[in-house]
Amino acid sequence: MAILQSPIKEEFESLLDKSNEQFDNGNHHDSILLLEKAWDLIPEPRGIYSEESFHLVKDIIATYSIINDFKKAKEWADKIYLTGYARIDSGDKEFISGKVAFELGDLETAKEFFSIANNKSEGRCFGSSKSIKYLKFFKSK
Repeated sequence: MAILQSPIKEEFESLLDKSNEQFDNGNHHDSILLLEKAWDLIPEPRGIYSEESFHLVKDIIATYSIINDFKKAKEWADKIYLTGYARIDSGDKEFISGKVAFELGDLETAKEFFSIANNKSEGRCFGSSKSIKYLKFFKSK
């Protein structure tokens, strides 16, 4: 697993700090713009910077979800597969993609992603109280 080197690492962390500040102040769009700038700093192939790339894209998707921009969340859900090459595959990426597909009304795709995530995580992906609506949907016929 590769590690971001100076000065990229410092600039990356600075953008994350500024993004968190904007997020905490309710400026979600500004927060996303800073996260996207941080994404652009990660050298190719981004997936070898496992933790930075995965968590960054996960945060971008989550923030787009908060502002109900699921079309943009979908663009980033597609990119999540370019991240975290060295991470243990516990279905996180598929679960995130399933949530985005569900919110976009693409229920067939959502069910497929949830099925993959459920298998990989042995059901743990649905463990959060925030996941109840997705679990109910997944368990329905």
